[in-house]
Amino acid sequence: MLFNNPSVHTERAAKVRGQTVTVDAVLTEISISGVVVISPKRASIGTRVEVFFEIPAKGYFRELSTTGFVEHFHSADNGFLLGIRFEDVPDEIKDYIQDFIDYKDRLHQLGKKTHHKPDNS
Repeated sequence: MLFNNPSVHTERAAKVRGQTVTVDAVLTEISISGVVVISPKRASIGTRVEVFFEIPAKGYFRELSTTGFVEHFHSADNGFLLGIRFEDVPDEIKDYIQDFIDYKDRLHQLGKKTHHKPDNS
């Protein structure tokens, strides 16, 4: 769960642009209401940022960007974890994100079925 919505973990390239700097980041979690990224730069709570990322959705790779506010941050071994809550996300982007979440959930369920071995005792 991320910002009260179902989320999935991922590891995808992203960019985060603040008022004065744009950094390469890694998208680590996504929901229709926000993302968590690993960033080399810290951003203060309340900072408005734009996040750019690409996800497979509805049969194509989609390059998406949306704005949001940093709701929390934590130091990490390789930078800072930034929790970014989206603002005013267009329905089309929500649909793409939901399709990606559904895809990741299907993969997870398939992995469970593939690794399940019947008990023959």
